[in-house]
Amino acid sequence: MLNNSTLIPLMVVLPLIMAIVVNFLHQKDKSVKFISIVSLVVFVFVPIVTLYGVHLFSGHLRTGSFPEISKLLIPEVYMGIVYSYGTVQKILMLVLTVLTGFSVLMVINKKMVSGVYIAMIFISLASTSAIVLADDIFNFFVFTEVLVVAQVALVIAVQETKSFKAGFKYMIFGTISGASILLGIALLLGSYGLLNITDLSNAIKAGGALNPIGLSAAALLTLGWLYESGLFPFHIIKSNMYENAKPEISALLQVQSKIVLVAMAIILFRVFSGFALLKSVMLGFAIFTVVIGSVMALQQVELRKLLSFVAVSQAGLVGIGLGLGTTFGIAAGIFHAVNDVLSMAILFFVASFVYDKFKTTKLDELGEGLQVVPLVGFVMLLATLAISGVPPFNSYQSEWRLIQAATQAGAPELAILIILLSLATFVAIIKAFYMIFMKPGSKVEFDPEVRGNMFKAIIVVLILACLAIGLFPHMIYDPIYNFVVSLGV
Repeated sequence: MLNNSTLIPLMVVLPLIMAIVVNFLHQKDKSVKFISIVSLVVFVFVPIVTLYGVHLFSGHLRTGSFPEISKLLIPEVYMGIVYSYGTVQKILMLVLTVLTGFSVLMVINKKMVSGVYIAMIFISLASTSAIVLADDIFNFFVFTEVLVVAQVALVIAVQETKSFKAGFKYMIFGTISGASILLGIALLLGSYGLLNITDLSNAIKAGGALNPIGLSAAALLTLGWLYESGLFPFHIIKSNMYENAKPEISALLQVQSKIVLVAMAIILFRVFSGFALLKSVMLGFAIFTVVIGSVMALQQVELRKLLSFVAVSQAGLVGIGLGLGTTFGIAAGIFHAVNDVLSMAILFFVASFVYDKFKTTKLDELGEGLQVVPLVGFVMLLATLAISGVPPFNSYQSEWRLIQAATQAGAPELAILIILLSLATFVAIIKAFYMIFMKPGSKVEFDPEVRGNMFKAIIVVLILACLAIGLFPHMIYDPIYNFVVSLGV
């Protein structure tokens, strides 16, 4: 029996409503600040109290059978929009809302209180939430488009030439990706007459091997997945977005990208579960992303650019887990996505503080930072260990599972690649740590007015979260594993 929870759509509707409200209150800074903080508390609270289940929007038509091509009869088919909420969706929503809250607090703390700017953040939150919850492939597509627009708006708000170029490129490629996804959906709709992901999955399974139209749809949707996730060959486009946004917004963008990566991969697995080549294609592009992202990160001498390529390479690592295609591999990949967004958020927040304190993130100009902000240096060192997979932090647990999954899948060479990625990540970020905090001969002055009390509180909370997941991984991993088992892919 389905549980038609009325709270599920609030995770999408509330951020949209509050986006309208804060946009209307633009330039009334105190009101925007107060409403934003209250909204953030509510955004985190709703996923916690919402019951697991499915929400069916009104006006659903039910038919007695699928179209003839599927040759499948099911008593009830829901043709309308459906949101599904389970344990994995809850984990993703909590990570998303908490890190969105931290990004907004960083923005407010810098006195960048703009109703329009906060509204774009709320719209991106609503879009990503809908992508996580949607069990309807067209609804999923609509919110990926809205998310792209909101993300571009957040980047071009920096109002620098590079940010305009990054946003423009992202939008141009986004139109190609959007058209690809929409055409894939149209092909599926034309063949099976369905948009509901669950029904579509059942219909394709009942129809046997994919026909050429189904194969074309799989290829088009996979292309869209590569773009939305920032995987090769779109890694440069995505890293440009991270690099040219405000660092606290980059922290949010990388969270959204990895959640979309996971959500869309799950849709592909469900819809095309019998198409074995799909996983091989996903794995191939993920490997390219890991290798290229790691090499590019090692070459960078600017902190934000370095972290942008690390974020891209880590997305590739998530893709490797998913591309392995085994239950263990997919669960490890999703688990690593959760761990990685926490560690990367800390590093981008550190970049934000470094920029505010020293007015640059160019590594060759920085130095002797430990004498100025020792706590920040200590936290960056811990975050470096966390994202590099060093115990007892969280990424160790997911990377170890990825290595085990690769070995069990008969691909020990991938296990070696994962180890090499961890080493490359450590070398790239520890180099940045040395040049910011330990290298003698700083060429810049620091701003004594920048104390960053809010920032320090946030990064301490995130470090504790990384440590807690590292020590008690089963509280996150077990629900993810059970969810993947239920997918039957």
